[in-house]
Amino acid sequence: MSSVFDLHVHTNQGSPDSSLTPEDMVAEASRVGLTGIMVTEHVGWPRPDFDAFARDQDVILVRALENYSPLGHIITLGLREHVTGFTGGIETVKKLRQEVDRVGGVMILAHPFRYLFDLPGVYSQNILFEDVATVPSTPEEAALHPIFGLVHEIEVVNGANSEVENRFAQEVAHVLGRRGTGGSDAHSVNGLGKGSTLFQGDIRNERDLLDALRAGDYVPQEGFHLGNPQEYRLGS
Repeated sequence: MSSVFDLHVHTNQGSPDSSLTPEDMVAEASRVGLTGIMVTEHVGWPRPDFDAFARDQDVILVRALENYSPLGHIITLGLREHVTGFTGGIETVKKLRQEVDRVGGVMILAHPFRYLFDLPGVYSQNILFEDVATVPSTPEEAALHPIFGLVHEIEVVNGANSEVENRFAQEVAHVLGRRGTGGSDAHSVNGLGKGSTLFQGDIRNERDLLDALRAGDYVPQEGFHLGNPQEYRLGS
């Protein structure tokens, strides 16, 4: 049995910029046929409230956090609360990795190349390569950034990204030998499931999801919400 999860969704319970209610999230996930959702709140849906809501749903809900860091947004699965801020450079991300390792969690770098291909001014709008002189021209150059040595995985399908941004992320993941993950980055019902991740196995809870991510037995997809998922496979 396989499982399809949207690994990047925000609700109004823990993300001030989201209009998505938990009830609408579950209803839309059921409509499009998702097995589950990793709810990646910006500030955190309080754990007792989340657990009480999640246990009564047919769709599997797993709580996570999207951490702001000096090197971009990092989805953390396994942490109960934010443990670092968004200043301090690479050392802040190293501290985050230490805490995630301590609890046996996983870190996914979200939308790493957002705005990278927009016309630059004095600075690039991409947070990893703000100096236009450092903007990579190839996936091999981009893969040298130290952030990729600190995260477990890279989001290569983000529903709010452009195709070129997602494809470049996939190419960098290929250079690094990563599979990449998919998530919609939905803040409303629109596009929920646009990005998703197909797992080979029955995922029923947070532990199952952690184990599956660590095992690497998954494929990122685009277009699941339209009933026509396209897989992003290594080398494709």
